Amino acid sequence: MDEWVDSEFEDSPVSNHAGIGGVFSQSPNGARKASTASGGRGGTVPRTFSTDSLDSLQYYPQAQHYPAQPRAPHFQDVPVRMVPESAAGGSAASKRAVIRGIQEQSLKMLSMACQAVVVRGASGSYHVYHLEITSDYYRQKWIVCKRYSEFYRLRKKLLARLAAHKKARGCGACGALAHQLRDFDFPKRLEMFQDKLALVAKRTAGLEAFIGALCQYLAGDGDMAVCPEITSIRFAAKEFLLFPLEHECQHVRAIRQLKYVDPRDVHVDSEACPICLSDWGELDGNQLVLAPCGHFFHEHCINEWYRTRFDCPMCRTIAGQE
Repeated sequence: MDEWVDSEFEDSPVSNHAGIGGVFSQSPNGARKASTASGGRGGTVPRTFSTDSLDSLQYYPQAQHYPAQPRAPHFQDVPVRMVPESAAGGSAASKRAVIRGIQEQSLKMLSMACQAVVVRGASGSYHVYHLEITSDYYRQKWIVCKRYSEFYRLRKKLLARLAAHKKARGCGACGALAHQLRDFDFPKRLEMFQDKLALVAKRTAGLEAFIGALCQYLAGDGDMAVCPEITSIRFAAKEFLLFPLEHECQHVRAIRQLKYVDPRDVHVDSEACPICLSDWGELDGNQLVLAPCGHFFHEHCINEWYRTRFDCPMCRTIAGQE
């Protein structure tokens, strides 16, 4: 999903007229009248009208073309000299790294518990496995209700996609991930001479372990971070597990909207980061970023803030909206 980073880095346009007078243009008829009085070539304005037609008389001012006035780009109403995105050292790479970290850490910082629930239907009873997932990254909790056959099809589908991509592109990352999934002790579909209750208990523990391992595998770094097929599979797995994808997508959009600036080239009114309260000079590996609302933060601080909420700590403007 790194393509999210490489698009739309421009600033939002704003009005820069000096006052209300800038909204109105000079009357074209008045301009022609002044031109005629001074001996110019302006057209004549009709002076004689029938009184019977006054009620239905309409004036249609002729369109005049004015040269476009160049506007100096600026970021909302912040009175600072902004650094262009291309001049901010490594800004695109920094955003890419932050977004990749969001996608990976949201899979790593999980805990889950599975239990089997008996469902009685018209054709008989069957078991549904309730997987309670807790995200320490987003501080949210939800429950996924699936049958064993749905977990089985998920594993089979993922293995087929990984094998196809490895064969077509020779992708080593897909081959390594497929090897990990294939070797994992997934609960068998059929068990001979197995007590039903024992089979359900075995599947309950096995499915919980499989989903936990799958999330850890998909959160891997290195070659996995740049493989588009694994990125797509990661998204499909999150959909299957009912991840808060809307929250994550808004988090990514909020990071994309940040402007990376050099603290030596801007004047910041406040003396410290509003989140961590550390002086701006104490960056400690952080970068200085400007939010769309016009407030400055440490990159790490605002990224941590966006994990649970999207309102600006200063003005409560919502970031990351579509």
